[in-house]
Amino acid sequence: MSGCRHPGTLPPSPARRARLSLALLLASGVIGCASPEPEGAERVVHEAIVAHGGERFESSEVSFDFRGTAFRVERDGGRFLYERSYRDDGGRRFREWMTNDGTFMEVDGSEVVVSPEERTRIETAVNSVVYFGFLPFRLDDAAVQLQDLGTVTVAGEPYRKIEVTFAEEGGGDDWEDRFIYWFHGEAHTLDFLAYRYFRDGGGTRFRRAVNRREIGGILFQDYENMTGAVPVLDIAEFDRMWEEERVIPISMVELENVRVAP
Repeated sequence: MSGCRHPGTLPPSPARRARLSLALLLASGVIGCASPEPEGAERVVHEAIVAHGGERFESSEVSFDFRGTAFRVERDGGRFLYERSYRDDGGRRFREWMTNDGTFMEVDGSEVVVSPEERTRIETAVNSVVYFGFLPFRLDDAAVQLQDLGTVTVAGEPYRKIEVTFAEEGGGDDWEDRFIYWFHGEAHTLDFLAYRYFRDGGGTRFRRAVNRREIGGILFQDYENMTGAVPVLDIAEFDRMWEEERVIPISMVELENVRVAP
């Protein structure tokens, strides 16, 4: 796809529980070059989506492993399938998936009735992985509210800092969560993100993109997952805290065995 570019080297490292609703994450509509020319913060997000693969995401099949669980993401315009497969401690094989028609589950190859509690569990677990795994896609959905926080310099590189919040209507149970994204000013790639969440006692996270690679015309990247070494009053300050080495590592967020088919 024209418009997809290879990023430069990421800045060196100094030593969710957040999710969107199913309606937000799976909103239909073509992204990328077919959209009207956006302005301001919308333009920054638009350029990032194009740089990360644009319309290829809307017409592809992607499979990957995340922390021992197999995922499959299929999109064909407005049609979608998000699926995960795993075994429980008793050796039973689970397949859980969502489509335009609903949320479903199989146990050892037999479909079972999904209760409201199981539906919430499945949608939360699958959406959180797909959301973070495929950023910046879906940042142009209807419930997303963008605010341009200006241009900043991180590790000597120019970035546009964009705040993302969500409208209560269509924003899901976690609509009050707040996100900050740092998009490279020249490569238009998503290099850093931060968020504050409120469930389970709340907290903050800061992530740095690593291991960026292009597969099937889509950019995939893993993340170093961190939080503040001291209480974080404003997640927009995480870029400064990172440069001052006032963050501590928590985990790695890695997509393994990524495969893409048209």
